[in-house]
Amino acid sequence: MRPTGFSLVEVMVAMVIGMLGIVVMLQTFGAFEGQKRTTTSGDDAISSGTVTLYGLQRDMQQSGWGFSAAQLIGCKVSGLSVAGGADLPLVPVSINPEVTPGNPLITGQDANTDTLLVISGNGNGTVEGDNIDSVPGANSYAVHTALSYTARQVGPPAVPGDQVVAVPQARPSPCSLALTPVTAVVAPNVTVGAGFAGIAVGDKLFNMGVRPTVRAYAVRSQNLTLCDYVTNDCGAAANNGDPTVWVPIANNVVSLRAQYGRDTAAGNMDGIADVWDQAMPVPVVPAGNLANGCAVLRVSAVRVVLVARSSQPERTADWPALTRNVTPAAPLWSGSDAAAQGIDPVAAAAVAIVLPNPNPNWPTWKDFRYKVFQTVVPLRNITTLGAVPEC
Repeated sequence: MRPTGFSLVEVMVAMVIGMLGIVVMLQTFGAFEGQKRTTTSGDDAISSGTVTLYGLQRDMQQSGWGFSAAQLIGCKVSGLSVAGGADLPLVPVSINPEVTPGNPLITGQDANTDTLLVISGNGNGTVEGDNIDSVPGANSYAVHTALSYTARQVGPPAVPGDQVVAVPQARPSPCSLALTPVTAVVAPNVTVGAGFAGIAVGDKLFNMGVRPTVRAYAVRSQNLTLCDYVTNDCGAAANNGDPTVWVPIANNVVSLRAQYGRDTAAGNMDGIADVWDQAMPVPVVPAGNLANGCAVLRVSAVRVVLVARSSQPERTADWPALTRNVTPAAPLWSGSDAAAQGIDPVAAAAVAIVLPNPNPNWPTWKDFRYKVFQTVVPLRNITTLGAVPEC
């Protein structure tokens, strides 16, 4: 009987067909995996940016609690940050804060990004402060509030451990004060760890709470990082590379930009944000010792943008020519789009989104996808004051 089987030609044809099938399947798999990486990295960027912006917005909304009175706001205080740290200004939200003009408080952030300093108290006292009725001792003050109609008492209550600061009726210029802890409370007397120089009857005591919030935000190595001034000296250059001090809270965040919304009404303020920029000048009116406080009170909102980047680069559409990139131009936001918003081109250029270039050839910044997250945050502890009569 003649043996049967496949001929060499048949085997070779079958191998060619099988190889063609494998090539097609690998190409399909490669395309699918590329789409999966694009989708996954894009979803990661969206999730990271959304959650991070929400947390930042929440901090900013709470800022200013406990020190929004024109008499106190904007003053620099010692004792607010960790021992050895710089005296910090009592400003709800500071964009690129400075120790002195031209001397930044925060350094080490990525180029072309802004830094934020957010401060709020957590005390139970009134935001208007407690009136000082008498000074029975070097470190003791008898206080009451306008809420105490029938009896003079500490209220709403200060407790041992609260951080308090006293300010004269006539705001000093420059306004430099000290924060000190409460050591004992026997109504109506509040005893503090260190007395306040020059404080007399009629002045005010402000309660910042047991642990005020003092947080700095900065983009470092393309991550959004957070530093707590209460526990760390965030301004020390030696701490810039320490991830236990500047803690990463969101990966692949490549830009942070912010602007103040300022009331520029001539004479008395009207409570409307007329101008958006990064300047906080002392207003011409009113003159005198309230000028610095009124400059801060005229900032009723901050608009901020975060730019998140996908973790995976994309090949150019004409690979390997490298000319048709997935992101041909840097994104705009409401603060930098001068043409669309009708805003000052100089102020817009100052907050333009400039993306970092990871590689001179490939991948460049143009080979990633980006998501822009922006919002306007009303500083509610300022907006609730309305148009402050002194300003």
